[in-house]
Amino acid sequence: MKDDVKITLVQLTDNGDGDYVVQRMPDFFRQAAENGSDMIVFPEYVLGYKIPIGHDRVKRFLGLAAAHSMYAVSGLVENHGTRWATTAIVADRQGTILGRYLKSHPASGDAPYFWPPVSTSPSVAEAKGILGNQFQVFHLDFGPIGILQCYDGYFPEAWGCTSYAGAEIILWINGREGQIEDAYCMTAADCYGCVVAANITNGSNTGFTGPRGSCISAPGQPEPGRLFPRIANRGDGCVHATIHLHDLRKQRKHLRQMHQRRPEMYGLLTQDVKIWQDYPDIPWIHPECESLTNKSQL
Repeated sequence: MKDDVKITLVQLTDNGDGDYVVQRMPDFFRQAAENGSDMIVFPEYVLGYKIPIGHDRVKRFLGLAAAHSMYAVSGLVENHGTRWATTAIVADRQGTILGRYLKSHPASGDAPYFWPPVSTSPSVAEAKGILGNQFQVFHLDFGPIGILQCYDGYFPEAWGCTSYAGAEIILWINGREGQIEDAYCMTAADCYGCVVAANITNGSNTGFTGPRGSCISAPGQPEPGRLFPRIANRGDGCVHATIHLHDLRKQRKHLRQMHQRRPEMYGLLTQDVKIWQDYPDIPWIHPECESLTNKSQL
């Protein structure tokens, strides 16, 4: 395995036109190649909605990975007959699909809680699709990576399970507005001893962080409490970083959050806890909530 790896994160605006997305991909591959990157990462959804894995846009994406001899990751909503799944595909340096990760936590419902999935919002479709049932680790020539998609990253358990399964770098690909939340990424990196590389479509703050902010080199000056390097503003762009894997592995070996774990105390994390039952005096915003609790999939 290599001691260092270069990664390019792409922040790529998405208006739902997959053809327009793919038309812009070659320039980002070119920039990644000029940087000497081993891997390029595109956001969630961007290859298209409810398309088969053999779609021309997917083939074009895989061809670009092969042409640049570069690992590449991108998202799509993959069609499975009458069903669908929010999928992240990993292409190897030869442009072959190495594997896929299916989103495990659907984003659905309206503000402010974005739950339950009772609105007519297009996001409700995720709760009706096929959900992933395990976190994945992909073993690349420089080391193991994991992938989370958008709402997955709001669950600390998802970060922990992916890191504990061996992922040294976790890619958090997002398809939404707003911004990548520094605190989620930095907390995950510090607690689980991993480098987090996060990107977004129609928002901002695509960037990197590592345990205590270390293990990463890039031009510029880090800002306290922020990802580094990062894309501060909305719009198309990419950001490159070098991950010093030897330093990361040294930190993982000595990670106190691993050595001082108390698994005998954590049983509640795998139990069907119903915190909402502690508040019977607070009415449900939607009466349907009571029948949808602890259900991710409709």
